[in-house]
Amino acid sequence: MRLTPIKIGFAITFAVLQAGSAQGQGSSQSNSLSVGTCNDIVQSVQVLKDGFKWTEGPAWDANRGRWIFSDVMGDTEYAISPSGDLTTLRENAGFPNGHAVKNDGSFIVAQHDRTLDSVMGDGTEFALMSDTYQGKKLNSPNDVAVARDNSIFFTDPMFGIQGFGPEKAESSLGYAGVFRLSNGSLDLVNNELSTPNGIAITNDQKSLIVSDTGTNTLYSINLDSYNGNPVEAVKLAELAPIAGGGEGHGPDGLRVATDNKIWATGKGGVNVLEADGTMNCAIPFPNHVANLSFGGSDNKLVLATSADKVYTITLK
Repeated sequence: MRLTPIKIGFAITFAVLQAGSAQGQGSSQSNSLSVGTCNDIVQSVQVLKDGFKWTEGPAWDANRGRWIFSDVMGDTEYAISPSGDLTTLRENAGFPNGHAVKNDGSFIVAQHDRTLDSVMGDGTEFALMSDTYQGKKLNSPNDVAVARDNSIFFTDPMFGIQGFGPEKAESSLGYAGVFRLSNGSLDLVNNELSTPNGIAITNDQKSLIVSDTGTNTLYSINLDSYNGNPVEAVKLAELAPIAGGGEGHGPDGLRVATDNKIWATGKGGVNVLEADGTMNCAIPFPNHVANLSFGGSDNKLVLATSADKVYTITLK
């Protein structure tokens, strides 16, 4: 059964009340957060940089030893090193959001200006990849994952056209979808979810994990059964609010770790789940965590984007 799309607030209140001017980005902080119930796997959680408007969409750039990420409301794309060195990559960038790296080291970036694009890790060679499906304008590509064969999967909720992009608009598609771009062909994977948001591919490449913000739920989509026609999204886990965390909204960005655990943002912080959806532990954050990405030379760092800040989670 297809769920009726609903409007989900993007927690812009946090961005306005708690974010400073982008001019305040010059100093980093060292204050720490609690690791919550994740003592077995997390060593520390610390602010890396603040002063943004609404941070999102990090991905690790192994070639340059830094993350690329977005300030959606600041309409800017940045890179940041584990030590906090910040580089501006693109300004007036098209309200960039999620990033994912391809095999050649370039990045796919989903943007709230209703486009899916590619860009190098230094912000150059920006190019449009897709902006329509069957002749109809996309809603606002939000988050993206790249398979080992370079197939690109992305979510297309309505956040951008609801006011978190350059302009408000009605949906041309009439639904929020999950799409695959492969060999120049854009295909619909699923259109049953209310607000598909975060997306990741399991390590065996057999399933997509998609967060549905409107229902506080993570879903699994079986790629083995996908033949170009939409397939069912199966409920994997419903996320409860994290004790000690802030309000925020439902699940947002997510990643699958090398040990197959699912790191998923949600109300109150970051959830760590087993591959079958069983809860492992949770890290509370004061503000909504929009997304996260593993990185560092030993892959034991996680960059978490949260309101006006970016944090580093150091793993044991």
